[in-house]
Amino acid sequence: MIGKSEMTLKFRRRNFFTILIFLCISCWNCAIFNRNNTPLIVRVEKHLVPEETVPKVLAAPFYLPVGLAAGVLDLFIVHPILRIPDAYRDTISALWTPQPENGYMTRMAFLPFSVLLTPVFFIGDLFFRSAFDVNGNVDRARIEEVPEKKVKPLQQALSEGDRATILKCLSSYTYYEPNTLYAVLEAYPSDEEIRQLAFVKLVSALNARTFPEFEDFLLSQLNRDARTDRLLLGAFRRLSSKKASAEILRLLRTGSVPEALAKDYMIAVIYIGNEKELQYILDRIRSDKIKDGR
Repeated sequence: MIGKSEMTLKFRRRNFFTILIFLCISCWNCAIFNRNNTPLIVRVEKHLVPEETVPKVLAAPFYLPVGLAAGVLDLFIVHPILRIPDAYRDTISALWTPQPENGYMTRMAFLPFSVLLTPVFFIGDLFFRSAFDVNGNVDRARIEEVPEKKVKPLQQALSEGDRATILKCLSSYTYYEPNTLYAVLEAYPSDEEIRQLAFVKLVSALNARTFPEFEDFLLSQLNRDARTDRLLLGAFRRLSSKKASAEILRLLRTGSVPEALAKDYMIAVIYIGNEKELQYILDRIRSDKIKDGR
């Protein structure tokens, strides 16, 4: 009786592992059976497998083990490594890219969650992209003998005046150089949809090296609407713009800043202003409290 129970248990375990392996293969199926995702296997087929039938049969003992090893490397090492940049971009976009509609306090409140979720999101996204043939996997079309038609680049679409392609490029997660995005803004001064997308990408793409070139332009966009202002204020804080601090203070002094945004403006000065500018903000806060009777 005990022997029968042990055999039943072993049988169930064997079935469980068989089903588990089958499910794993099924999950990976979408990725590994796309030739774009298996560069090593493609090279084995191209360079080691003869085209003629007889040589192909004779060479099978050699290229089959090599192909199997190449497949294992593609599946568990090469393809996941190739997907790391995509998983990184997804993680930055989902957890670390500021949303213009969210205020400073909202973003700061979410910061601990971003830190905690980053490794979980990255690993999950990497596994998903490695297992399934999703959007990020098209870049290996270069290994195909007949590559798929590539999407028209933003620069070409801009030179051709192709608005639909420009919108598609700007709506994607693709990184574009600030100069290219600025050219889009200059080419479409009255197209609000294109301008919003290009402007958000431009501000997000700036760093300490590229920011000075566009600093005056960004300052000229201040105090236009709440969404743009919050986006700019975040960039000025991130890049510690002293010139922006002076301009923000000037707008506060002239009283041209809407009441709903005054707090955001003052917080920006607190972050990047000099001692004199900070003193003005503190005096203003005290003055506002006295007026409110607090």
